[in-house]
Amino acid sequence: MPVIFENVSYVYGENTPFEHKALDKIDLTINDNEITGLIGQTGSGKSTIAQLCNGLYKPSEGRVIVDGVDINADKKKKRDNFFKVGLVFQYPEYQLFEDTVEHDIAYGPKNMGLPEDEIARRVKEAAGFVGLDEEALKKSPFDISGGQRRRAAIAGIIAMEPKYLILDEPAAGLDPMGRDDILKKLKKYQREKGISVVIISHSMEDMAKFCDRIIVLSRDGIYKCGTKAEIFEDPKALREMGLSVPQITKVVYCAERLGVKFDRPIYTVDAAFEDVMKMLDGGETV
Repeated sequence: MPVIFENVSYVYGENTPFEHKALDKIDLTINDNEITGLIGQTGSGKSTIAQLCNGLYKPSEGRVIVDGVDINADKKKKRDNFFKVGLVFQYPEYQLFEDTVEHDIAYGPKNMGLPEDEIARRVKEAAGFVGLDEEALKKSPFDISGGQRRRAAIAGIIAMEPKYLILDEPAAGLDPMGRDDILKKLKKYQREKGISVVIISHSMEDMAKFCDRIIVLSRDGIYKCGTKAEIFEDPKALREMGLSVPQITKVVYCAERLGVKFDRPIYTVDAAFEDVMKMLDGGETV
C-alpha cells in the first residue's frame, strides 16, 4: 500500500520565537513498488517528509498513513512503523554507534526481537548486498572509510527488511564510481524485493537514472509529481526554484539547436550514447 499524507503541516519550534512552518497542508502519495525521487531547494521540506514517514516527527496537523494505518494513532503503531519504514540519514556517522560494524547492522533486527540465527542471516545478507566484507564487519564503524560508513548505515536499515526505504542523499560525498555503485545496488534491491524506495537528492543525474517517479517540492508546497519526462520538460520552471535538469539534457538541448534531432527526450548519458550510435549507424553526422 502507498504512503499517504493527508493535509499535513509541520511546524518547527511551535509556540516559540523560532517557529517555522516547514510543510503547509500538503497532500502526497508515495506509490508502491517503485523508486520515487524527492527533490527541492534547501528548506523545502524534503527531510521533514522523510522523518514524518518514519514517525520520528508527528504532524502539527493532518495524518500520515503508512500501509493503511495512521502511524500516529497510538504508540504501538508508531513503534511498529520504525521497523516498517527504514530511514537512512544524510550523515551516516550519526547513525552508527556500536563497537563493530557487524553489531551496528544487527542492532535493528535485535530490537525487533528476532532469534539469533535470523539476525545472523540478515546481517550477512545485508552486508553482502552493500559490499562489506568480513574484515570490515569486525572493525569499529569509526575505523572505516566514509564510503564504507554509508554502506554500513544502509545495511543496518536493510537488515530490518523494511517495506518502505527512505534515503536522504545516500550517495553524497562519494566519488562517481562509489556513487553509481551504491545507487545501482539500491535499484537492484528495490526490483528484487518489490518495496517502495524514496531517494532524496540534489543530483538531477541520479533522479533521471534511478527513479521511476519524481516529486518536486517548492517553498510553497508540492510543485509537481510525475515521470522524468513530465518533470524535466520545463527546465525554466525548475531553474526558478533553484533546481535544474541533468547535464546531459542540457547538452542535448544545445545539440538540437545546432540541428541534431533526437527521437526522444534524453535524461541519461546511456540514452544519449545509444541514440548517437543509432544516428551514426544510420549514416547521419553529429
